[in-house]
Amino acid sequence: MYNKKPQKLFFTLGLACLSALAMHSLKANQTPELGSLYNPAEQFETAIRLIEGQNTKTDFSTGLKWLKLAAAQQYLPALYQLGFYYEYGIDEIERDYFKAADFYEKAAKQGHLESQFNLSVLLLREGTPVYNPQQGLYWLEQAAQQDNGEAQYSLAMLLEKEAKQNTNLVEQSFSWLTKAAHNGHRGSEYVLGVKYLKGAGVEPDHQQAFNWFQKAAQHGDPAAQFNTGLMYEQGAGVGQDLKLAIEWYQKAAAQNEAGAQFNLGNKYLFGVGTEQDTHKGLELIQTAAKNGNPAAQTMLGNMLTTGKFLGVDYAKALQLYMNAAESGYAEAQYQLSLMFAKGQGVEISHERSVHWIKKAAQSNHPLAQYGLGAYLANGVGVEKNLMEAAYWLSLAAAQGQKHAIESRDSVMELLTREQIDTVKQRINTFSSTPSQTITR
Repeated sequence: MYNKKPQKLFFTLGLACLSALAMHSLKANQTPELGSLYNPAEQFETAIRLIEGQNTKTDFSTGLKWLKLAAAQQYLPALYQLGFYYEYGIDEIERDYFKAADFYEKAAKQGHLESQFNLSVLLLREGTPVYNPQQGLYWLEQAAQQDNGEAQYSLAMLLEKEAKQNTNLVEQSFSWLTKAAHNGHRGSEYVLGVKYLKGAGVEPDHQQAFNWFQKAAQHGDPAAQFNTGLMYEQGAGVGQDLKLAIEWYQKAAAQNEAGAQFNLGNKYLFGVGTEQDTHKGLELIQTAAKNGNPAAQTMLGNMLTTGKFLGVDYAKALQLYMNAAESGYAEAQYQLSLMFAKGQGVEISHERSVHWIKKAAQSNHPLAQYGLGAYLANGVGVEKNLMEAAYWLSLAAAQGQKHAIESRDSVMELLTREQIDTVKQRINTFSSTPSQTITR
């Protein structure tokens, strides 16, 4: 008991000194009511008013003194605000992660949600001197348990990452994601839609996917708006409705969603579900291409090589194909290989043609598989290899390429029974490289 009395006395004296300093710094017309000397809520309001210049001249230094005065009385918003200032180094305050963590923790221990969340983010940030993943996870769980959607979503994503090493966490991750989505967190709604669409950690369910995409779309998420439009267009998980599909594409396109711009551009270009407007359609497709959509880049490349809608320009087409091909888009890789084979806008190079056609073939592009098989069978741009040729021609034939069927049979006749069996074994284990698509 004896030890506590001096502490209380020193605290009271310290509080009085801080109050005197803060009062001394204020001009006469800024002086708050006397009650604010010991009222942390009023001290905090005075601090924010001065720091943000609300109905008075901005005075960060004096505002900071009032803020520290409120924090000294353990006023949670003041502790949080100081933590934020020290974390980011605001105005005259130099960045100090240790002080930031200290202020956040004081408020977090008293249940302050924002402090718990910010503290977790700070402790989970690699490269900082306060990096502590275990404590970061603890405080993130504390915030999530307060039914905060952002914290629940962050926890779900963190657990999903950890689940790669510990599959027992998959269910926990999905549970937190679902809670966040039910709390209206639009990012969670969108991710949950993707999981139901792809069957990731849950049975595929297009109706559930549509429901969650639509919720996120209604909350303004552009990717969700695009997917909602796509599902309306395809009639997946919902009745097919091209009019509603176009409406959602328009909303997403207005937010610069490239996939929606491309799909909407096609609708205007060909007059599908709306009045034909070639100029508007081309404009949207070009915008989508500039925004990195590989399907739009490839389509423009096709226009520039054929002269349809746009004049022929092989150089521009080559660049568009290259951009899309480098992002992994199989159709662009195939078209690029044709340009090198024909020497359109570039010197003929069968070697470079083989390079790109092989990438497209690995993504299960049937024409590319047929073309690669032909290159290998004839030893053009690559060393002749009949077993490899038979392999790629067989894959193309399995996808209905008539010319590939004939070529495969011709090549197979030149192989031994043992070689044919080896080719068939490889075909059964074929796994394509995922190709970039316009959907998300």
